[in-house]
Amino acid sequence: ATGGLIVVVTLGTIHLSLQPRYRLADQVPDKEQALAASQRLDAKLTGANPIHVMIDWPKDASLYDERVLKVIGAVHEIVESQSGVGNVWSVETLRRWLRESGDGSPQTLKKYVEILPEHLTQRFVNFKERSAVVTGRIPDVDASQLRPVIERLEALLQPVRAQNPDFRIVVTGLTVVAARNSGSMIGQLNNGLSSEMIFVSALVGVAFRSLLIGLVTVLPNLFPVFAAGALLALSGEGLQFASVVALTIAFGLSLDATIHYLNRLRLETRPGEDPVVGVKRATVLVGPALLLTTIVLAFGLGVTVFSDLPSLRLFGRLTALTLIVALIGDLLILPAAMLVARRLQGRLRARLAGRPLSQK
Repeated sequence: ATGGLIVVVTLGTIHLSLQPRYRLADQVPDKEQALAASQRLDAKLTGANPIHVMIDWPKDASLYDERVLKVIGAVHEIVESQSGVGNVWSVETLRRWLRESGDGSPQTLKKYVEILPEHLTQRFVNFKERSAVVTGRIPDVDASQLRPVIERLEALLQPVRAQNPDFRIVVTGLTVVAARNSGSMIGQLNNGLSSEMIFVSALVGVAFRSLLIGLVTVLPNLFPVFAAGALLALSGEGLQFASVVALTIAFGLSLDATIHYLNRLRLETRPGEDPVVGVKRATVLVGPALLLTTIVLAFGLGVTVFSDLPSLRLFGRLTALTLIVALIGDLLILPAAMLVARRLQGRLRARLAGRPLSQK
């Protein structure tokens, strides 16, 4: 039991070092030509994922007002200057081309915008909503690497916002939203899993009418989750959406095995009998059933490792591993912990009864 406690604490320490990870490419098949093309764009250019800066001008202004064009130009220059962001396009791009041609006046810009097809102009300006967009491209990297880029961009845009309070300037886009929210969402799911483990252990204690059993079940319940988390941390994969879902499902399935063992132990316990006998008998009787169930579930869920989706492969691999580790916890850590608990319980009862504990 002491060895199991040391192992759980060690794995838990490593598990706590897990950092959220999210990458858009992990959500699509990685054997498709589209992903290969995206990776080539990341390697040769600046990336394929867009990052947008939306600029809404006041109601009494027009796109062709010098002040509006000046704000769009300032935002364009800021996005362009960002390390990791490239291939920036906006109305300012067209205006620069006109300047190089000799005439970058608002009147000339208006003439060319009106000539362009509507489906092209709508990519960088919406007259009905009085808004323009500056678009750049960034590589498909982990959200933890994108957040600093977005934060720097927000900081550089702050002076432009302060000088033009009647303008609304927002950094947005799927990549930006995912980078901002994925970390907090994964963290919340992980915290929910931790709360679930504590709540379920308390519920088990209530079901068996024993606070001691509730406390003892914490150790084998934490063991598979911490072991899987430690593996993710050591492999550098981090905590992803698929990881949290896999750990939650595997925890629920492994808890079922724990309850089966505890119920069998309750039935095999005899008054006045050495706790070792009851623990051994329960382990021998319920062990084969737990082993067979774990094999069926691990192979059934683990078949997803053959998927083309990286996140689904991670789910299958992690679920199967967690179930196998949970079986080890139920057949090794849980019996040892229950034996220690029963002996402590017996000594406590003997002391309260005012008689010495019989030694066997």
